[in-house]
Amino acid sequence: MKVLPRQRKAVLINSVLGVAVLAGAGGAYSAVTSHSDSSARADARTVTVAKGTVLATVSGSGSLSSPSDAGVNFTTGGKLTQVNVKPGDKVSRGQLLGKVDATAAKETLAQDEASLTAAQANLTKVQEGQPSTSTGSGSGSGGSSSRGSANTAPTPTPSPTVDPAQLAQAEAQLTQAQNAVDAAQRAVDGTTLRAPVAGTVASVSAKTGDTVSGTGGNSTAGGSGGGSASGSNSGSTSSGSSSALSGFVVLTNPSGMQVTANFSEADALKLKPGQAATVTLNAESGTVLNAKVLSVSSLPVSSGSGSGGGGGGGNSSGSAVQYAATLTITSPTSNLRTGLSASIQVVTGEASGALSVPTAAVSGTGANRTVTVVNDDGTTQRTPVTVGLEGDSADQILSGLSEGAKVQLASVSASGNGGFPSGAFPGGLGGGAGRTRGGGAGGAGGGFRTGGGGGGRG
Repeated sequence: MKVLPRQRKAVLINSVLGVAVLAGAGGAYSAVTSHSDSSARADARTVTVAKGTVLATVSGSGSLSSPSDAGVNFTTGGKLTQVNVKPGDKVSRGQLLGKVDATAAKETLAQDEASLTAAQANLTKVQEGQPSTSTGSGSGSGGSSSRGSANTAPTPTPSPTVDPAQLAQAEAQLTQAQNAVDAAQRAVDGTTLRAPVAGTVASVSAKTGDTVSGTGGNSTAGGSGGGSASGSNSGSTSSGSSSALSGFVVLTNPSGMQVTANFSEADALKLKPGQAATVTLNAESGTVLNAKVLSVSSLPVSSGSGSGGGGGGGNSSGSAVQYAATLTITSPTSNLRTGLSASIQVVTGEASGALSVPTAAVSGTGANRTVTVVNDDGTTQRTPVTVGLEGDSADQILSGLSEGAKVQLASVSASGNGGFPSGAFPGGLGGGAGRTRGGGAGGAGGGFRTGGGGGGRG
């Protein structure tokens, strides 16, 4: 037997294998194509047009916070003489939390009060002035004379002479002294710390005998720890989580609990104050709270790059701008804690008692929407419809359909993909069509492409 050269033998084997692969692919194509029409009819699903509620929602994520949470400190610093609370204690508004040594503050107050008394006395002296020494002459020019009369004219009472410059100076000294007394009194009051709000003591940063700093009467959000937060008579400060609050005492209070959540720029444009929402705690997926939108920020909170595209398509970089919205929780909040993370879903549209069909039954965009109506005899007809609210999974139908009618849902194999399931050559990576909130996940890949196609209706 004649032996073929190794190179010619390899070429012959590769040629035979290539023919076999092409024959197999052709057979697969013929099998799929010949079956496409019957499978489209078999896979066609129908739904009945009915009345119900159509909801459109947007989603965001955030964490719980309470506007009643507060980090508080003494207005006047000094050595702690009393610490009246410990972590875990529940306190009422105005309850005593602690005291610092007030000796120096009281001495300053006494000195300033003495200066005020002296300033008041000085002002009184200046206001009295010096009495006048002038008297009447007993005769007048060209007038009648009282000479020889038995009665004499009365001596006028001297009027005080007030120096305007001295008066202004005395009044200014009095005002200055009064201001000093007021400041000294606030310093004395600031040696006693009381709860500005009711709540639970989360932390106490010092003990009796320690020295703490004071705020000098200035209220600062957050503080710097160990004695720099809000003064004893100042209001509460909120920061979104208890870990961001600091002070001699940190108080938490679930009353009036709120959640601040971030939403994509497209979803944020749909938000309005008063819209209903649900809040699901990430740590307790079974806990769903009711809420409503309070406000929506007009400034972005973050930006960066993100990836999108559907099916087998690649990633695309773009801006990921988000806007914050604040919602108040209307469900009971007694068991909630500041800082818990949550997922938020806001209802941006609702149509009750509306004719509706699943989103998958509607084709087209804008005013050019159609559905496939299935007649009693099994035949189908494309029918124009007017769509109202586009919900998350269903669309409101304003005209073109009646209750009880049957419509066809879109079928994957009957969606114009050239007879290939999922619109791709067998073994390819085509994607499926769909509509997602916020845009994104994609359309059908086609032909021999290995990547998926366009975005869904979003």
